[in-house]
Amino acid sequence: MPKKPKKDSTDPNKSAEDEKPKRVIVRAKDRSQWAGLIAAAEASAWRRLRFHVQVRDKLLAGKPANLDAANAMLKARGLEDHIEAVADIVDPDLRAKAAERIKTDEGLCEFSRRPGKAGIWMPSNNVKAMFKENWSVLGLRVEVRGSRGAMAEGLFVFGVPPPHVDANDPQEKDWIYLGEQPTDVYTAVSHTVGPSGPVSSIKRHEYVERVKLQWDVVIATAKSVNEKISDDELAKTLVHAAEHGLGACRAQGFGRFDILSVEELGAAEDPTEAAA
Repeated sequence: MPKKPKKDSTDPNKSAEDEKPKRVIVRAKDRSQWAGLIAAAEASAWRRLRFHVQVRDKLLAGKPANLDAANAMLKARGLEDHIEAVADIVDPDLRAKAAERIKTDEGLCEFSRRPGKAGIWMPSNNVKAMFKENWSVLGLRVEVRGSRGAMAEGLFVFGVPPPHVDANDPQEKDWIYLGEQPTDVYTAVSHTVGPSGPVSSIKRHEYVERVKLQWDVVIATAKSVNEKISDDELAKTLVHAAEHGLGACRAQGFGRFDILSVEELGAAEDPTEAAA
């Protein structure tokens, strides 16, 4: 007759069988099971905030319209060696003349145009750069340890598509609509000091006046991000950014805006958008 298993001396109800380690069996999941897991992650991984602001005066473009404009900007900053059009000239006299021709005019800076899309646009990553810059200016990058990585990898900015484009097109998240066309061109004279002395240059920028902007900020709900980017600190950063400005020539007071509203939209619809 087989012997009964010995019981644990400390627990008269526990047998030797109970002392054996439990085996955990992981079985491959089918598509429907993975769909359920992804749906659950979508509902909890992200939160979305919608920001609605209005520029007080002018929002200036900062993207050079052509190579000559970019070259002129480099010349105005004393970086002649980086000018492609001039660097290819071997003759010193011709090189000097070519640099002289472009040093007085930085050309036109324009807003982005998109093939097949009407209107003028601004990349949404410009707004993320605004948040990161003002976060740093307020000292939060140092004060909140680890917030640099949280801002870079846990916070994302996306445009709100206007009615005339396909809102389901993922590319639309990369752009913020500014309107049908620029209001006008702003012209000013800039004075800088380069290696060869003072340099004066003409600056021309497309601008839109008192434009209203919308963008979404998507923030990871992970504890490692929430502990680094609190709502209070994000609000302080936005308030500071409103006075610091957005776009080109912020030092001259352009691009300042008023905060019209901030709306909590809840979970982001597509967690893969954060990979953009």
